[in-house]
Amino acid sequence: MTGRLCRAWPWLVALALAVVVLGPALAPGYVLRGDMVFVPRQPMKAAWWGLDGSVPRAVPMDGLVALLSSLVPGQVLQKVALLGALVLAATGAERMVRPAPWYARLGAMVVLVWNPWVQERLLIGQWAIVLGYAVLPWVVVGVDALRSHDRAGLSVVRRWVPVAWPLALAAVASPSSGAVALGVAVVLLVLRRPRPGWRVAARVTLLGGVLNLPWVVAALRVPGGVGVGEGGFSGFAARAESAAGLVPSLLSFGGIWKTSVVPEARTLGVVVVAGAVLTLVAVAALALAGRDPAGRAGYRRGLAVVAVGAFLLAWLPALGPVSGALDAIARHVPGLALLRDSHRFLAPAVLLWAAGTAVLLTRLGAATRGSGVRAGTAGAALVLVLTAPLLLAPQMAWGVGGTLRAVDYPAGWTTVAELLERERAGSGDPDALVVLPWMGSYRGFAWNDRRAVLDPAPRFLPGTVLVDDRVYLEDRVLPSEDSRLAAVGRALATRDPDRAAERLRALGVGWVLVHADHRVAVLPSGSPRWRGDGLLLLRLAPAA
Repeated sequence: MTGRLCRAWPWLVALALAVVVLGPALAPGYVLRGDMVFVPRQPMKAAWWGLDGSVPRAVPMDGLVALLSSLVPGQVLQKVALLGALVLAATGAERMVRPAPWYARLGAMVVLVWNPWVQERLLIGQWAIVLGYAVLPWVVVGVDALRSHDRAGLSVVRRWVPVAWPLALAAVASPSSGAVALGVAVVLLVLRRPRPGWRVAARVTLLGGVLNLPWVVAALRVPGGVGVGEGGFSGFAARAESAAGLVPSLLSFGGIWKTSVVPEARTLGVVVVAGAVLTLVAVAALALAGRDPAGRAGYRRGLAVVAVGAFLLAWLPALGPVSGALDAIARHVPGLALLRDSHRFLAPAVLLWAAGTAVLLTRLGAATRGSGVRAGTAGAALVLVLTAPLLLAPQMAWGVGGTLRAVDYPAGWTTVAELLERERAGSGDPDALVVLPWMGSYRGFAWNDRRAVLDPAPRFLPGTVLVDDRVYLEDRVLPSEDSRLAAVGRALATRDPDRAAERLRALGVGWVLVHADHRVAVLPSGSPRWRGDGLLLLRLAPAA
């Protein structure tokens, strides 16, 4: 390869992989699924920065999205975010395993992008979690740049920027992503050889702590702390996808708690077991390697410790006694709620799988240089290992089997947003808006093929928008984490429309938005201001 092509091919391959995975999601419109909600322009609110006392689930990512969507259309921003996450994951994997042969680096790229963990996180719409995952191989690369004693003449800036930017992006992506990225960096540094990395690890910890301050400070401002409902850990624990059991599911990087999004192929024990075997073979190849890939000190040991820790974080909450103990502890240690969705913490283990795959492909490639049956067998094995992730999850192609598909918002959404904007601008109206039905925050709209999606109203509409934050699981309902939302729920519990409106007014609520194609238990008394496109906007009468 020419020098220019050598530099460009990883980015071209990464882009091709991302396009194949996303497919129809890149068409004009918005992909609305699960937690993935983008709107044409997200108005700036205190909640996006954790300044209103609400639980900081997407701080400061929501603030950044609101800022950027004022500059570029939301649908463009969404496509850039999705493409960027997958391209970052693939190119980071390639950098992480240099200077392995090109086909070994290609194998690592495929592993980081095309795996059940990424597939299942996209299916529940957690694009920001995927973005936080995508920077993990870059954290490994950045840690390598901090080996200041081994690289004469490398400036302080050149050493620290490579590790600072992925830690910063992870902290912006989500609280759990920021914590995971920092943990990976610290473990790799502490296990560094030939010199212990304690001093540098302490500096990285300080840097990571500062970068994570936005959501940490916001969480400390939440009245009563960020807790979990009774049974929260067991409700969100990893689950077996097939008769093969939970451990093979986790070893093959599946096992998400939301069984309704699990692809049909993952319910087949043979597919899950084959994926687990592929992982174990790659890890064994790394363990038996004569030295660390790329000569990075502590690379192999550090990735192994990270992978074991990630596996335990994902697996242990699925055990009844452990989940019960975590529920009990979380009542007194509110920050423990960060670990509730345990399957997401399996992500760093993919780094070990990718590194092992690169080593395995390198050894197989070396074996093909001979002649005869052995070389032919090695060549066939190389092709099999390289394509195995694709063969085991073919449904991941083209928008995860067409599931990630772009749609347009009905015009009524924009009409309601503009009406509220005019009303508030003209009168300085501080009244909050309540969205009905008051039964969880996920909706299935006809214009979105009834796919469950987080209600877009808080991001689409200006001002304070209150949506029921209770979580409805298969066998339980987790209570509200916000005292104001709990009060709204009590106000709506009455069957008297006038009484409901009066109680809402006492709570500072002046508007009600109803999704008209959903069943509403009680409709508060109010004057209609807009009706159409499945929306009904009511103005509550002023309090007497």
